[in-house]
Amino acid sequence: MVQRLTRWRTLACALLAALMLAACAPKPDAELVREAVQQQLDAAFGARVLQIESFRRAGSQPLSGRDGRLVYFSAELKLMSDYHFGEWDKHNVGTLANLLGAGPKGITGLGGNGNLKGDTLRVNGSAAFLHEGTNEWKLVPTAPAPAVDTALPQAAAGAAVLPRPKEAPQPSEAELALDELRALLRAPTGPTLSTAERDAIVTEVAQSAVRQARARLARSADTITLAAGPASGAYEEVARALAARAAQAEVSFELPDSDGSVGNIRLLADGAAQFALVQNDVAMAAYQGQGRFGGAAQPELRAVASLFPEAVQLVVRADGPIKTVADLAGRRVDLGLPHSGTRANAMAILAAHRLAPDSLQIVSGNTLAQATELLVQGKIDALFTTVHAPARALQRAAVRSRLALIDILPTDALRASGLVPLKLPARTYAGQAEPVQTLATTALLVTRSDVPTKQVDTLLELLFEPASTPRGEGAAMAQINTSTAREGVTIPFMPAAQTYLERHTKR
Repeated sequence: MVQRLTRWRTLACALLAALMLAACAPKPDAELVREAVQQQLDAAFGARVLQIESFRRAGSQPLSGRDGRLVYFSAELKLMSDYHFGEWDKHNVGTLANLLGAGPKGITGLGGNGNLKGDTLRVNGSAAFLHEGTNEWKLVPTAPAPAVDTALPQAAAGAAVLPRPKEAPQPSEAELALDELRALLRAPTGPTLSTAERDAIVTEVAQSAVRQARARLARSADTITLAAGPASGAYEEVARALAARAAQAEVSFELPDSDGSVGNIRLLADGAAQFALVQNDVAMAAYQGQGRFGGAAQPELRAVASLFPEAVQLVVRADGPIKTVADLAGRRVDLGLPHSGTRANAMAILAAHRLAPDSLQIVSGNTLAQATELLVQGKIDALFTTVHAPARALQRAAVRSRLALIDILPTDALRASGLVPLKLPARTYAGQAEPVQTLATTALLVTRSDVPTKQVDTLLELLFEPASTPRGEGAAMAQINTSTAREGVTIPFMPAAQTYLERHTKR
């Protein structure tokens, strides 16, 4: 018995000693973390705009694969001067959240029309520190939290009524029409028409009929159809947020597949969508029948609202040879998806700098996330993207690899195309010590002149007057407000939208 007690006493002492050593082990304490976060805010905003009023360390965990700690904290930040995080040329919600290591819903207290001196923001954030010595810790950037993947509601099924189980209803006229179409595909072709030619004709007519039927069904069922853009972009972020708001408001909402601004214009023209997100320069070209739309003007195109600026960002590796647009000659460059606004902007910028497309090794067909990964791996030398800044894919890549943004200066030709000068503040991305001068388009919500006023009003209410804000809305949504809804509009307004904005814009 004595031996057993002695053994337990020895084990208890050893455990106590281990706990005491762990407690004494160096770690970033609350004061160190608070000071580092405050310095981070001051460096980004210049003068002290946000001051930490209260701070509580809320635990930590090891950094994956590195000698460091990820420290969680709760804080209250006091505005020392007026600041609008929704203004287009300032740090926005996205960069603020990244500086504070906060998730999509980690910051509260942000005002839709700006914040005033004395306002308080509450933050649940995190800060990463590398262990550089016995008690030395260095704040390092961390990748932003992954985007919340909000489930999209299914589109309305129109006015169709399913038969009861085991019923054998008579074929409807629509079913008979489909049977006739199938019969055409089975019918023999004549000597002057091949099977492939027959199938191509039937397919073209059938696809056109499907688009028109979908548009008419959507109108009859009060479904809103919005053409947005590829995954991981700000257009998709806005589309998902609107779909989530629509689901809460019990509004039927559909998102047809699309690869960007140019494709969205085509979906509108075909009747496959009633609304679309489009760059203002692309909208202007389509309305006037210029550029890619030469000879195919879209006079029925109408603006609903201007949403947010989209910076044209030319991204390279910081240790690479590319320092100016002219240095792109001979390099492997991703110009964006073929039917995207990014591609149109990249081609305009190359032309303004007298760079012929065949002077580059053009890479295309990649989403922004894919192109960024190729850049990090050294498989391409540069990429263009026209997207709301900060782009999440670039934020995450800038933590893993040293990236740089190249200045793009305005020319008369670029201004005439709808691009406007824009400055990205320092620390928009990790490692970006200086502001970057570039150009920007404006993301427009557009429609056709024949879309009913009721649906225009419904979409504007979802955009500017949601009953609640679903989880996961990002920085692009935070910059959408009625005070800037007429900025950068390059085509005529939809009368219903003009009336709505005049009624809701504060003067």
